[in-house]
Amino acid sequence: MSHIRTVTRASGLAYEVRWKEGAVFKQRTFLTEEAAVDFSHEVRLEKRDGGTTAHLARTGRKFADVAAASVEVSSSRLKPKTAGQYELAYRLHINPTFGHRPINAITSMEVERWLRGMETKVSEHTGRPLAPASVLGAYVALSKAFGYALKHRLIATNPCAVVDKPRLRHSEPIFLQPEQVEAIATELDKVAPYGLVVRFAAQSGLRAGELAALRIRDVNFLRGHVEVRRTLQRVKGGWAYGSPKSVRSTRDVPLPRGLLMDLAGFLEGHPQRANPDALVWPGRIAGNGPRHGRLDYGLQFDVGSVYRYYFKPALVRLGLPAVRWHDLRHYYASACAAAGIEIRKVSRWMGHANINTTDSIYTHLFNGDNTTDMDKLEALRGNHSGTASTASVAAITASAMLSSAASSSSSPGTSKRFRKT
Repeated sequence: MSHIRTVTRASGLAYEVRWKEGAVFKQRTFLTEEAAVDFSHEVRLEKRDGGTTAHLARTGRKFADVAAASVEVSSSRLKPKTAGQYELAYRLHINPTFGHRPINAITSMEVERWLRGMETKVSEHTGRPLAPASVLGAYVALSKAFGYALKHRLIATNPCAVVDKPRLRHSEPIFLQPEQVEAIATELDKVAPYGLVVRFAAQSGLRAGELAALRIRDVNFLRGHVEVRRTLQRVKGGWAYGSPKSVRSTRDVPLPRGLLMDLAGFLEGHPQRANPDALVWPGRIAGNGPRHGRLDYGLQFDVGSVYRYYFKPALVRLGLPAVRWHDLRHYYASACAAAGIEIRKVSRWMGHANINTTDSIYTHLFNGDNTTDMDKLEALRGNHSGTASTASVAAITASAMLSSAASSSSSPGTSKRFRKT
């Protein structure tokens, strides 16, 4: 199983533990006999339990090799974009530090130092510190590789287990007003069909990838809804279709009557309207040729390109602050809340994994007016209410509203046309 032998060195006696792993002999040397005996017992226990002793050797598999193996073995379960994000994290952020190291020699303190460096690292592309989401993604990729090594007994413990996970600071959703959405859509009607695309995104709540993946068959005019069955993701070397984000993301989303009429008019002029597999939205021809920039219904529609070259410039022309394309989805939630639609339906239409997700993001939108509830509570007090008259309560309320309005008007950065909630 394993044996200990005493060896003489210039510094004195040492104790060498030797054991066989497969057809290869491995060894570790210790300065005290007690440490050598303890280690020898650990080797025997590992071999007795049928495990590998690779993680007990001084040299182990390189981190980069283990990380690549962990991605390869899970590639069939990962969406192409997710697999690409793992590979990017290893190449840019992890392997330069740990890739050449034996994975069983990396300590939790080294992981902590690496994480502190990531939180202050400046991106070569933007010149700004890495976004918290990028730091968290790199940490998850690092832990994934260690988890794979632990499962296959290449390491004794996952050094990430005792390291505090980086926190993702969520930005507050920005909610556009109806007149702002219509102003943007009207401005983009000049570059049709982008005005209709904006109205569709704002009145359906579809994610960008779901919007780009729509085919003519997905628009069901008979039932008045759009069927979300796939999503589109940009991956290395092109585009990849995949399943929606979660099980509940495969859904039917009802559409307002006016939007259905606009969509029907648009599809009447669609050159491939008879083909149910044709993409709903056209792409644009890239390059420097004579047809550069023209619409092509055979090309993939790219939300990112529309946002960058058309949506953002429209915001500037309209004098609106910069918002993300995803804020059209936030607008959909706020519009549903304003219309009195119950949160359970909105959660289903938005394709959230569960209603808790909807509630955690949009709970303040669905709180509604609590006056009726308070009147019921007041009724329980019977005739024991205070002596203040209705008129005096109204006066106090009016005074509070005036004070609040004065405070809001004096606050820096407040816009009457655009507000964050």
